[in-house]
Amino acid sequence: MLTLILFTIIIILVLTYCRVIFQRQQYFKLLNISGPKSEFFFGHLRQIWNVKVYSRKLQEWTKQYGKIYGIFEGTLPIYVVSNLDFIEQVFIKQFSNFNTRKSVIITSISKGRSTHLVSAVGRTWKRQRSIINQTFSAIKLKQMSPLMIDCVNELMKNVKNEEFNIYTLYKRMALDVICRCAFGIDTNMQNEPDNIYLKKIDKMFSPDILKSPLVKLYLLLPELSSLFINIFLYQNRIRGIINKFLPTRYKLEKMPFVWILDQIHDIIKMRLKTEKQRIDLLKFMLDLATHEDIKEQADNGINQSIPKQLAYGEVQHNVFFFMVAGYETTAVTLAYCTYVLANYPKVQEKLQEEIDHHYHKENDNYSDYYIISNMEYMELFIKEVLRMFPVAISQTTNRQCVRETTVCGYQIAKGIIVQADVYSIHYDQELWGPENVNDFCPERHLIKRHPLAWLAFGAGPRICVGMRFALIEIKLLLMNLLKEYTIIKCEKLEKNFNVIETITIAPEEVWIKLEKRY
Repeated sequence: MLTLILFTIIIILVLTYCRVIFQRQQYFKLLNISGPKSEFFFGHLRQIWNVKVYSRKLQEWTKQYGKIYGIFEGTLPIYVVSNLDFIEQVFIKQFSNFNTRKSVIITSISKGRSTHLVSAVGRTWKRQRSIINQTFSAIKLKQMSPLMIDCVNELMKNVKNEEFNIYTLYKRMALDVICRCAFGIDTNMQNEPDNIYLKKIDKMFSPDILKSPLVKLYLLLPELSSLFINIFLYQNRIRGIINKFLPTRYKLEKMPFVWILDQIHDIIKMRLKTEKQRIDLLKFMLDLATHEDIKEQADNGINQSIPKQLAYGEVQHNVFFFMVAGYETTAVTLAYCTYVLANYPKVQEKLQEEIDHHYHKENDNYSDYYIISNMEYMELFIKEVLRMFPVAISQTTNRQCVRETTVCGYQIAKGIIVQADVYSIHYDQELWGPENVNDFCPERHLIKRHPLAWLAFGAGPRICVGMRFALIEIKLLLMNLLKEYTIIKCEKLEKNFNVIETITIAPEEVWIKLEKRY
């Protein structure tokens, strides 16, 4: 009898849950919004999991269903939008209604005092953003540029006279820059293929991360997100307990993100004991750090003073965030720049002419930082590369509705996600003509266009905080490489270029040959 009652209760719960799922997946249908056919429970996730580049799939659907349509990640409704007036409302004009991003498991593991810019919301986000904006000011970036130049010079020592995959060197250099500029450690990773930092962060960017069962369950069952986050965290604690009983040679590895966080924690402790601090991002943040509790006032719309302090846990997690956000994205952008230069020799010649014109090797009064600041064609070139090859995944270009509102006549409920379809925007002939959008043309950026037609770094108050940092690093590398070498296309370039999407949209390899100019 008891078994029958339990069975009946389970059946009722299952049927009730199925009914809830069905109702949720009627969201766009009830609003008469089109979109691709979804599956019960999965929504469009199984289709998304089976494509190499999710962002390209959105572009394909946009061609079928228009500039505003709906999809489901499990039961979560997502507006996919390439209408710029709609995006401008969400990202800028109604930012108070869309001031956070969609939660993902990697950005949700931090809570309370340990939150960082990606996961922070409300007053906490405002406080952190106002402080961290200062660390990326023009003056502070100029102070850090010598560290970047040292890393670029190290890369120049490792270039080869034969065909080689330069993407590998870009990854090492980008991580070297982050390690030196973000948390002040000098490594020899550009000359050590087996460097522990490289190994750990490469594991974080592995395609297998997004395919893991835990991540998939997190997307399918958002109601149990806290449970999956705890499982994610407890995995490392269990490994720690097991390691106490294992010999050193058999100890289990820490999860990559935990290992990196532990290293940053140790570096912060060491830096706090050091009187003379080097000029880097960590120093700028530690100068404003406190052990005391930071009291956040309610965000009631009234102008209130924002505490100009960070908790030490916030420093640790923001340095981690800079490392993750700044490593792969910069390396990938350089990879795309190199791919374009190999395929467009005339563009490369024009860029080299500008470099030759501005670069005065014999004149010490002109720093590399000053030189790149005055290169107009270099700026246009990078913008066009990022138009044709946007690097950032969809996570950086979405916003979550925090209170019900209407945007361009569309009703958006609390919790609904608005996703900008960057590929469709960047390849919109009406926005980017008269030149063909499939042609590489840096000069097209001389024409004034809609302010949200270029979304390489996002837009609005949550635009990428490290944008200028990344651009300086990219320009310094390109200037130093192209003033000495010409990039030559080789047979392996197209064959091994295959683009895949993990945490970034990246090529697998970039094979080129360098020819000495003089």
